Formats: sequence, C-alpha cells, structure tokens
Amino acid sequence: MKKLIIFSICTVSAVLFYQNRYRVMNTVLGQPRIRQSFIHFFLKIPFIRNKFIQQAF
Repeated sequence: MKKLIIFSICTVSAVLFYQNRYRVMNTVLGQPRIRQSFIHFFLKIPFIRNKFIQQAF
C-alpha cells in the first residue's frame, strides 16, 4: 500500500511539473547566476555552439 501511495504522488508530481514546465523554467532561468551557468554549460557542447554561431551570423 505504501508503494502505491508513493507511486501516485510521484505520478501526480510528474504530471504537474510537465503541465507547468515553462513556468518552472522561466522561474529558474530568471535567476541571473543560474541563467549564466546554464548558457555557459550549453555553449561547451560543440553541436549547440555551432547552431548558435550559424544563426548569429
């Protein structure tokens, strides 16, 4: 019974997170330091960096 309750809570949490994913992402990336770290991390990936460079020029 305890596993069913935990599974239900996890499922409901996942659904709510999925429905509000853009709101959560905007809230998290609204913090300047986190946004800077996020961009810095993704620009280290060559495929993504090349896509950004191509679009910029």
